[in-house]
Amino acid sequence: MPVLEVKNLRKVFGENVILKSVDMQVSKGDVIVILGPSGSGKTTLLRCLNLLETPNDGEMNLCGKDYNLKKVTGKEKLEIRRKTSFVFQNYNLFVNKTVLQNVTLGLTLARKVKKEEAEKDGRDLLDRVGLTGKYDYYPAQLSGGMQQRVGIARAMAVNPEVVLFDEPTSALDPELVGDVLNVMKEFAKSGTTMVVVTHEMGFAREVANKVVFMADGVIVEQGEPHEIFDNPKEERTKAFLNRITNGSSGKEA
Repeated sequence: MPVLEVKNLRKVFGENVILKSVDMQVSKGDVIVILGPSGSGKTTLLRCLNLLETPNDGEMNLCGKDYNLKKVTGKEKLEIRRKTSFVFQNYNLFVNKTVLQNVTLGLTLARKVKKEEAEKDGRDLLDRVGLTGKYDYYPAQLSGGMQQRVGIARAMAVNPEVVLFDEPTSALDPELVGDVLNVMKEFAKSGTTMVVVTHEMGFAREVANKVVFMADGVIVEQGEPHEIFDNPKEERTKAFLNRITNGSSGKEA
């Protein structure tokens, strides 16, 4: 049984239909990479899975519990967010909190974990993402890559069932991308379930067990990385991959 499944997911902004009846399954330990051109609905899909955006329609099953996403209650939103974590494109760290405080806030406030226990777990996670000794730094004292690694540690701190990554390297200088991707690879190897919106093709080939290609608010094609990259069936997928391979940008606007 999937850890996360959505059916008939729809999202409309005004007169613009962003997601058109999207179905998706995520099994425990999956690393799913979502690809697609600007405006395809990738980020909106990710935000709907965490209810940062409320869908106009759709059903979700998360860890065996069913939710009507059109009528989701405040209590249900909290349940879903307790079981999922979000890594943002632009870090979204609290600038007036230290690195350690950023990582532990969700534990001490939302989960009511004792401060000493939360700080121990936070230091362990910061060590794991290569930030040993940076516990008392503030975000402004860190590079973009370091800030994003803090964001990943924060997402992992609450021990989520699924971690959602929204273009985690797109705001970084090229020389900082590798450090963040290496951290993500290590968590993937340890069994963390991930859904990742990215244009990092090397990461998708090496780490993902499923690649999803989206365009115009629908899932056009999905499969194992070698199937999508080496033998795509849909013309829309082929055209996108040709553009990416030839160096044209397909990033979200």
